[in-house]
Amino acid sequence: MQVGVFGLGYVGLVTSACLADRGHQVIGVEVNAARLSALNDGMVPFFEPGLDEMVSRQRAAERLTFSRSGEEAAANADVVIVAVGTHDGNGGWQTETMLACLSEVVPHMADDAVLAIRSTLPPDFIRQLPRLLRSIREQAGREPIAAVVNPEFTREGAAIRDYLEAERVIFGIIDDPDGRGLDRMNALYAWSTAPVLTMPAIDAAFAKLGANLFLATKISFANELAALCDAYGAQVDQVVAGMAFDSRIGGKFLRAGVGFGGSCLPNQVTMTVKSASLAGVPSPLLAAVDEINHRQRTDFVTRVREMIGGSLEGRRVGLLGLTFKPFTDDLRDAPALDIARHLLAGGATVVAYDPMEGARNRSAELVPGLEVVSSVLEAVTDADAIGLVTEWPEFIGLDWSIVRAAVRNPVVIDGRGALAPEPMAALGFDYSAFGRGVRAGSTEEIEAERVGTGRAVQESGVAAIDAYSPLRVD
Repeated sequence: MQVGVFGLGYVGLVTSACLADRGHQVIGVEVNAARLSALNDGMVPFFEPGLDEMVSRQRAAERLTFSRSGEEAAANADVVIVAVGTHDGNGGWQTETMLACLSEVVPHMADDAVLAIRSTLPPDFIRQLPRLLRSIREQAGREPIAAVVNPEFTREGAAIRDYLEAERVIFGIIDDPDGRGLDRMNALYAWSTAPVLTMPAIDAAFAKLGANLFLATKISFANELAALCDAYGAQVDQVVAGMAFDSRIGGKFLRAGVGFGGSCLPNQVTMTVKSASLAGVPSPLLAAVDEINHRQRTDFVTRVREMIGGSLEGRRVGLLGLTFKPFTDDLRDAPALDIARHLLAGGATVVAYDPMEGARNRSAELVPGLEVVSSVLEAVTDADAIGLVTEWPEFIGLDWSIVRAAVRNPVVIDGRGALAPEPMAALGFDYSAFGRGVRAGSTEEIEAERVGTGRAVQESGVAAIDAYSPLRVD
C-alpha cells in the first residue's frame, strides 16, 4: 500500500519506519529543512532505541523515502497520515500547524484515498473536522474523502515495540459514509494482532486523552501518597506493594518521584484543565494532578537544601540525569531542568551528567549557568549533594563506594526511588527519597560482595527500572 506520512517528528517517523517494516511503501514528508536533510543523510534526529537501524534498513530496501514535496506524496497515497504537533509549548493547544497541513494535503488526495490523523487534537477541533475537510475538498472541486482518527499509544524508549505489538488499535470515524475508509485502515493494519476498536472520532480522541490523563493521575496520586508516608513514617514502597495485589489497582505508575515530564502527559493535563475551564467544566482533580506534578520538582530542591544544612549558597550539587526518562534524549518538560534552575537560583553550583551527549549539550543551552560534564565521576567529585533525577541503568549500577570516596559530603537525594536505601546508608551516605524518609549514613563495615561492588544497589535498581517501564507512555 502507498502511504504518505506528513510530519516526521517523534510520532511520524516511528509510524513511517514501522509501516515500511511491515511492507508498505512509505513517503515521509517534512517541511523542516534541517530535519529533512539529516534524514536524507541517514541520521535520525532524535534517539529512540532501534529506530535508526530500522530507518536505515527500510531506506536500503527502498520502502521508505523522505521528501519536502507534499503534493506528490498526497496524490499517490492510498492512505495519508498526518502527525504534526498540536501543542504550543506553553500549556495550550495550537491547531494552526494542523490546519496548514490539511489545507496543503487534502486537496491533492485521490478520491478513494483515506486521511488518518495521528496527532492528538483538542476535542472542539475534532468536532469541526467533518465540515472542515468537506469544505477543503469542495473548494478544490473534489469529492469528499474518507477520514479517520488513528490515535497513537507509543512510549518513548519503547516506541517500536509499542507500535508493532500494540495493545489496541483505534479507528475514530470522522467521515466515512460508505465504509471504504475503515476497510482501507483495516488493510493497512492487516499485519497487527491487536484488538481493533471502531468508534466516533470524538470518542477515539478522548480514549487517547483519557489514557494519558489517567496515567498522570496515578503518578501524582503516588506522589501524594508518598508525602503522607513521609509525614507519618511509613514506607511508600511497602504501601504500594500491599496495594498492587488488588486487581482493581495494580502497581504500575504508582512509584513516587520527581513526577512526569515529556511532550505528552504534562501538556495534555495542562491543556485539558485550560480547555475545560473555558468550556465552563470544572476539573479540580486534573488541576491537582498538575499542581502535584510541579510541586515535586520544588520539593526535590527543598530536600537537597535540608540535607546539606539549610542553604544552597556556595554548595556544589551533582545531578545525575537530564532527560525526562531513560532511553530517550528528550528534554521536553524534563524535571531535571527545572530542578537545576531552582538550585542555581539558590546559589548552588550545579554539575550534571546524562548518558545522552546531545541532551547534555542542549541542557547547557537551556539552563544558563548549568555545568555539564562527560562522566558520572566528574559530576559527583567534590559534591555536597548528589541528586538522582533520571533512573538510567548506568546510575543504578554504579559502584557507589567509588562515588562515596569522590564526594565532599555523602548525601544522595534519590528522585526516582531507584536505589536501595539500606546499602546506600551502609556505605555512609545520608539518603533521602519521596515516601522513604531519610536514612542516616553508617560507617559500619558490611560485606564487600553485598555493597562494596554496588551489587545490592544494582539489583534493586533493575527492579526499579522494570517498575518504571510503564512511564514510557507518550
